[in-house]
Amino acid sequence: MMSIYSNNEHLMASLSEREASYNPAVKLQYGPITKTYHTALKKDSYPYVHDTYLSVVYALDLLDSELPDYVERAEDILSVILQLQDTRQDSPTYGLWSYYYEELLDQMDSPDWNYADFIGKKLVLALKHYGNRLSEALRQGLTEAIGRACQAIVKRDVGPGYTNIAVMGAFVTLVGGEVIGQEKLVQYGRNRLQRLYDYTMRLGTFVEFNSPCYTPITIEELHHIHKETKDPDSIRLTERLQHIAWKMAAERYHPRTKEWAGPHSRSYSPMLNRSSLEYEIIRHVLENDPAPDPQSVRCPEELLSYFSSEEERHLRCPIFDEEETGYQSYATTYMHEAYCLGSFTKDMMWNQRENLIAYVDNHGKAAYVQLRFLKDGKDFSSAVFTGVQDKSDIVFGINMALDFGDWHPALDPVNGVLDAEDIRIRIEIGGYTEGLDYLSGNKHDYDAAVVIGSQTVRVKQLSAFSDMGAPLIAITRSEQEGTLGIDYIIYEGLRKEFDFHKWNQAAWVFLFTLSERVEELQTGSEVNDGSLYAWCEKQGRKMGITIPVKPERIGQLFRNNEVSFMAEDV
Repeated sequence: MMSIYSNNEHLMASLSEREASYNPAVKLQYGPITKTYHTALKKDSYPYVHDTYLSVVYALDLLDSELPDYVERAEDILSVILQLQDTRQDSPTYGLWSYYYEELLDQMDSPDWNYADFIGKKLVLALKHYGNRLSEALRQGLTEAIGRACQAIVKRDVGPGYTNIAVMGAFVTLVGGEVIGQEKLVQYGRNRLQRLYDYTMRLGTFVEFNSPCYTPITIEELHHIHKETKDPDSIRLTERLQHIAWKMAAERYHPRTKEWAGPHSRSYSPMLNRSSLEYEIIRHVLENDPAPDPQSVRCPEELLSYFSSEEERHLRCPIFDEEETGYQSYATTYMHEAYCLGSFTKDMMWNQRENLIAYVDNHGKAAYVQLRFLKDGKDFSSAVFTGVQDKSDIVFGINMALDFGDWHPALDPVNGVLDAEDIRIRIEIGGYTEGLDYLSGNKHDYDAAVVIGSQTVRVKQLSAFSDMGAPLIAITRSEQEGTLGIDYIIYEGLRKEFDFHKWNQAAWVFLFTLSERVEELQTGSEVNDGSLYAWCEKQGRKMGITIPVKPERIGQLFRNNEVSFMAEDV
């Protein structure tokens, strides 16, 4: 049985640490509420909750210990988990679980279908490896619960673009089908994995691209399939897919800052969370674990050198299936010994997207530099990013979508109409910010410059076409967050309604540079036929972007926002 813990000592320490969070009256794990999507529960009313997923993870770890008292506790937890699944065959959420014991599925804002995958997987592992130690009633209950979870997964039928769930659902149906003896589920799981493989090979990477939180999960899920299934074809496919995932991570690990270079399609924090379970697979590489568990997740030997290499690298790859979407976006990453800088060519400004992000060595510790579009202090997903990067320089622009969301692209649509008292574009600097040197109005004609270690971030607005006029520039500091912001304030004042359907102009373009010293370059911008063109030229290399100034539907923006790059030596 594979565990994220490299040895039994680590497992027992973790179980001991979680002991205080177990509520024996409810027989579930109890702790602070953490979810922001899907649940209707709020922190002020429900600061502490019983978490279904954390409880089933705890139960599986208890079983891994093989201690009689812990096995008995695991049985208690699993019995409660079975009771919390939706078993109503005529229910639209049949086979799912809610996030919390305190909230029924019907009470959630929108049930999370991923929970059939997340919880279903743990139940499959529990039944496969420890079923012979459980009571007959619990074994039967687990078999039925796995079957229901699989039905929910098959009904939803997630496509290969949703990478980690595509893999996890393949595990639950393929391995789960083998465990409970359902050949139709096994075949579905095989086909689902094959579909993901074909899709990924055609694109060359995962659509859920370079995600610090989800790429490790994808690696772990592929490893689970490889170790747990009996199907030789699926084993072969997971080996190849794991190599792609590991290579994506290894190439973008930045040794000097010990951070994961961007851009990131999904991320919950601008810096790596070193206390996360997912980080364990990176830790094993970094610490050169001399005696790993032979069943643990391991990086391929030929990729290990990337984790210590400080050589200059320039990476660029497509991230969308252009035949499917009708447009393409590229991910560019520049690796320098003192910093790394990454950007997409086009994407939404969702809080989980990190479209432009750098990590800089600040005297031995890491600072991050991240672009954000904020509405009342929160990332606004209806803003659309377009950028083109040449090593340490990026020309980027932002325009507005009329048919998208607020803080989430789908769960809270605003469709171009919103109330706000503050709207701004921010270059945010966080992480280790001691000793930052802020420069303004410098002779090189940048709006602002901030010295971080041996490098300097410089920002310049190239043009602004907005019904609100030109943004005001401000330097903001948050003592609570420990961040500094180079802000371009579009609006600040009394709360008012903004209807972008009525706006004629909402487009802003900028130059971003990160280097040890100022380099000579030329920039310019112009408007032609309703599109704003901005460019930068340096040493015979010219890059530019073209974006419509009038708000449009997001599909139109993704098709019409364009980037260009020309070099004399090409």
